[in-house]
Amino acid sequence: MNDFSENDEDQEKDTSILMECPHCYTKILPLADNTCPACQGDLSSLVGVNPNKVSFLIHESEDLPLCCYSCGQYTEQEVRVSGDQESILSKFLTGDLLPEETSNVVIFLPQCQFCAEIEDPEPVEVDYDNQTMTFAVHTRFLDEVIQLREDFNHNVGDTG
Repeated sequence: MNDFSENDEDQEKDTSILMECPHCYTKILPLADNTCPACQGDLSSLVGVNPNKVSFLIHESEDLPLCCYSCGQYTEQEVRVSGDQESILSKFLTGDLLPEETSNVVIFLPQCQFCAEIEDPEPVEVDYDNQTMTFAVHTRFLDEVIQLREDFNHNVGDTG
Protein backbone atom coordinates (compact mmCIF):
# COMPACT_ATOMS: atom_id res chain seq x y z
CA MET A 1 0.00 0.00 0.00
CA ASN A 2 2.92 2.30 0.64
CA ASP A 3 4.07 1.79 -2.96
CA PHE A 4 0.65 2.89 -4.20
CA SER A 5 0.77 6.19 -2.34
CA GLU A 6 4.33 6.83 -3.55
CA ASN A 7 3.17 6.25 -7.13
CA ASP A 8 0.32 8.71 -6.61
CA GLU A 9 2.77 11.29 -5.30
CA ASP A 10 5.06 10.69 -8.30
CA GLN A 11 2.12 11.18 -10.67
CA GLU A 12 1.15 14.41 -8.92
CA LYS A 13 4.74 15.66 -9.21
CA ASP A 14 4.80 14.77 -12.92
CA THR A 15 1.58 16.64 -13.67
CA SER A 16 2.67 19.64 -11.64
CA ILE A 17 5.87 20.04 -13.68
CA LEU A 18 4.14 19.85 -17.05
CA MET A 19 4.64 23.12 -18.85
CA GLU A 20 3.80 24.71 -22.15
CA CYS A 21 6.72 25.03 -24.54
CA PRO A 22 7.07 28.69 -25.59
CA HIS A 23 8.33 27.54 -29.02
CA CYS A 24 5.66 25.01 -30.09
CA TYR A 25 2.94 25.59 -27.44
CA THR A 26 2.75 21.87 -26.62
CA LYS A 27 2.21 20.72 -23.03
CA ILE A 28 5.40 18.88 -22.19
CA LEU A 29 7.58 17.41 -19.50
CA PRO A 30 10.97 19.06 -20.17
CA LEU A 31 13.92 16.80 -20.91
CA ALA A 32 16.86 16.70 -18.50
CA ASP A 33 18.81 19.19 -20.67
CA ASN A 34 15.86 21.65 -20.46
CA THR A 35 14.73 21.12 -24.04
CA CYS A 36 11.27 20.41 -25.40
CA PRO A 37 10.76 16.77 -26.43
CA ALA A 38 8.32 17.88 -29.14
CA CYS A 39 10.33 20.55 -30.98
CA GLN A 40 13.79 20.33 -29.30
CA GLY A 41 13.55 24.04 -28.46
CA ASP A 42 15.70 25.37 -25.63
CA LEU A 43 13.25 26.17 -22.83
CA SER A 44 15.64 28.63 -21.21
CA SER A 45 15.83 30.74 -24.39
CA LEU A 46 13.03 32.85 -25.83
CA VAL A 47 14.95 33.62 -29.03
CA GLY A 48 12.52 33.28 -31.93
CA VAL A 49 9.45 33.22 -29.68
CA ASN A 50 6.69 35.57 -30.82
CA PRO A 51 5.56 37.51 -27.71
CA ASN A 52 2.19 38.17 -29.41
CA LYS A 53 1.32 34.45 -29.69
CA VAL A 54 -0.29 32.33 -27.00
CA SER A 55 -2.01 28.96 -26.98
CA PHE A 56 -5.78 29.16 -26.82
CA LEU A 57 -8.60 26.62 -26.66
CA ILE A 58 -11.46 27.08 -29.13
CA HIS A 59 -14.77 25.19 -29.03
CA GLU A 60 -16.10 23.69 -32.25
CA SER A 61 -19.42 25.53 -32.27
CA GLU A 62 -18.35 28.90 -30.91
CA ASP A 63 -18.67 32.16 -32.79
CA LEU A 64 -15.32 33.71 -33.60
CA PRO A 65 -14.51 37.37 -34.28
CA LEU A 66 -13.70 38.88 -37.69
CA CYS A 67 -10.06 38.93 -36.66
CA CYS A 68 -7.22 36.80 -38.09
CA TYR A 69 -6.20 34.18 -35.55
CA SER A 70 -2.55 34.56 -36.60
CA CYS A 71 -1.92 38.31 -36.93
CA GLY A 72 -4.96 39.90 -35.27
CA GLN A 73 -5.97 41.98 -38.31
CA TYR A 74 -9.57 42.35 -39.48
CA THR A 75 -10.73 39.64 -41.89
CA GLU A 76 -13.95 38.13 -43.13
CA GLN A 77 -12.15 35.08 -44.53
CA GLU A 78 -11.96 31.82 -42.67
CA VAL A 79 -10.25 28.50 -43.14
CA ARG A 80 -11.69 25.10 -42.24
CA VAL A 81 -9.52 23.17 -39.81
CA SER A 82 -10.48 19.63 -38.97
CA GLY A 83 -9.10 16.96 -36.72
CA ASP A 84 -10.13 13.38 -37.39
CA GLN A 85 -9.63 10.54 -34.97
CA GLU A 86 -10.15 6.98 -36.02
CA SER A 87 -9.57 3.59 -34.56
CA ILE A 88 -6.18 2.60 -36.00
CA LEU A 89 -6.70 -1.02 -34.96
CA SER A 90 -10.11 -1.13 -36.61
CA LYS A 91 -8.75 0.38 -39.82
CA PHE A 92 -5.83 -2.07 -39.79
CA LEU A 93 -8.02 -5.12 -39.20
CA THR A 94 -10.91 -4.31 -41.50
CA GLY A 95 -9.42 -1.78 -43.88
CA ASP A 96 -12.57 0.27 -43.41
CA LEU A 97 -14.20 2.38 -40.72
CA LEU A 98 -17.77 2.72 -39.61
CA PRO A 99 -18.93 6.32 -38.95
CA GLU A 100 -19.43 5.63 -35.25
CA GLU A 101 -15.75 4.65 -34.97
CA THR A 102 -14.62 8.04 -36.22
CA SER A 103 -14.68 11.32 -34.35
CA ASN A 104 -13.88 14.73 -35.73
CA VAL A 105 -13.70 18.34 -34.68
CA VAL A 106 -14.17 21.10 -37.26
CA ILE A 107 -13.44 24.77 -36.61
CA PHE A 108 -13.79 27.62 -39.09
CA LEU A 109 -10.86 29.79 -38.08
CA PRO A 110 -10.64 33.43 -39.23
CA GLN A 111 -7.50 33.91 -41.33
CA CYS A 112 -6.53 36.88 -43.48
CA GLN A 113 -5.26 36.48 -47.05
CA PHE A 114 -1.70 37.44 -46.10
CA CYS A 115 -1.44 34.80 -43.35
CA ALA A 116 -3.16 32.22 -45.59
CA GLU A 117 -0.29 32.60 -48.06
CA ILE A 118 2.27 32.04 -45.32
CA GLU A 119 0.84 29.19 -43.24
CA ASP A 120 -1.90 26.62 -42.83
CA PRO A 121 -3.29 26.60 -39.29
CA GLU A 122 -2.30 23.51 -37.35
CA PRO A 123 -3.87 22.76 -33.98
CA VAL A 124 -1.49 22.26 -31.10
CA GLU A 125 -3.98 19.82 -29.59
CA VAL A 126 -7.35 18.33 -30.51
CA ASP A 127 -9.72 17.19 -27.75
CA TYR A 128 -12.29 14.90 -29.36
CA ASP A 129 -14.25 14.33 -26.15
CA ASN A 130 -14.85 18.04 -25.60
CA GLN A 131 -14.90 18.99 -29.30
CA THR A 132 -12.15 21.61 -28.94
CA MET A 133 -8.86 22.51 -30.55
CA THR A 134 -5.96 24.48 -29.14
CA PHE A 135 -4.12 26.83 -31.48
CA ALA A 136 -1.24 29.29 -31.19
CA VAL A 137 -3.12 32.57 -31.71
CA HIS A 138 -2.37 36.29 -31.73
CA THR A 139 -3.14 37.99 -28.41
CA ARG A 140 -5.56 40.40 -30.17
CA PHE A 141 -7.58 37.39 -31.43
CA LEU A 142 -7.56 35.91 -27.91
CA ASP A 143 -8.84 39.21 -26.46
CA GLU A 144 -11.63 39.41 -29.05
CA VAL A 145 -12.76 35.81 -28.41
CA ILE A 146 -12.77 36.38 -24.66
CA GLN A 147 -14.89 39.51 -25.20
CA LEU A 148 -17.36 37.53 -27.35
CA ARG A 149 -17.55 34.86 -24.65
CA GLU A 150 -18.18 37.45 -21.94
CA ASP A 151 -20.86 39.15 -24.06
CA PHE A 152 -22.51 35.78 -24.74
CA ASN A 153 -22.46 34.80 -21.04
CA HIS A 154 -23.83 38.22 -20.07
CA ASN A 155 -26.66 37.94 -22.62
CA VAL A 156 -27.48 34.39 -21.56
CA GLY A 157 -27.73 35.63 -17.98
CA ASP A 158 -30.14 38.39 -19.02
CA THR A 159 -32.57 35.98 -20.70
CA GLY A 160 -32.76 33.55 -17.79
